[in-house]
Amino acid sequence: MPAERRQPLKIEVPDQKQETLRFGRVGLIVTAGFVIGIIWPRVAGFKLVPSVPSQPAESSSADLTGAPGEAKGTAPAMAPPTEPEAPPAAAPPSLDRLQISEPQFLTCKENGKRHKDECDHIEFDRLARPHIQALATCAGADKLLGVLSLGFDLDFTSQAVKNIKSGKSTSFTEPETQTLIDCEKKEFANVSLVGIAHKHEAYSVFYKVEFPKADVDKTESAAVGADVAPAEVTEASGHATVAWDVALVRSSASRDGAVVARVLQGTRISVTGRRGDWYRIKYDVKGSVGWVYRTAIGM
Repeated sequence: MPAERRQPLKIEVPDQKQETLRFGRVGLIVTAGFVIGIIWPRVAGFKLVPSVPSQPAESSSADLTGAPGEAKGTAPAMAPPTEPEAPPAAAPPSLDRLQISEPQFLTCKENGKRHKDECDHIEFDRLARPHIQALATCAGADKLLGVLSLGFDLDFTSQAVKNIKSGKSTSFTEPETQTLIDCEKKEFANVSLVGIAHKHEAYSVFYKVEFPKADVDKTESAAVGADVAPAEVTEASGHATVAWDVALVRSSASRDGAVVARVLQGTRISVTGRRGDWYRIKYDVKGSVGWVYRTAIGM
């Protein structure tokens, strides 16, 4: 067979001018498409993305603070109705209404043995008096008129008030007395005797608590604007003997007066004046003057 003639390989090298012309045409087409893509939606009225909301012309920088503004054309908000004022609370009962005597220590015990004439005067009064004054807040106490003999059995073994009782001098009825005793038991339920210096292990101490009518009279007088004059000092002369184990002599005719001296039982003193239930006395050889409660000198 005759040999097949092969065509010679022909390689054409592109002309550089023609290639530059082709790329230039492609660039023109791309640029024209880009321009048409941007201009055409605006000419046709299309929006490819949402526009940023604009603030109304009347808004100001104050609107940016977050403070609420009043809507135009609307009435101002009405103020909420005010609640009616509550009636004034009733005044609490006056704790100063009660007249409380100085404490009288009747007996003391040591190892089960009772002593009557050798009892020391312990500082129970400072602890007890505020709780006794609270009797004025007991139910119905504001209407009571009379005397309560109030006794306490103090046990320093347990450091507690073991018993609260009424004495023979009480002038109230049995139900009234029991109400007052129950009030005192609640007052002294958590009272401790820790810290009170003492010589014996147990004591029996009594107070005389008066519920006077004088306070009611003063309240009525104050309501009409009348002035209540303090009690006058009545001059007196004579002698008396201290009846308590230890009588507290005060600087004024009041339990609020400072204690200026302590006078032992059996001491003879000179009485120079009286104001209510308090007596002005001279209690030593120097002629020192002070005030004692009447029961302290057997009055």
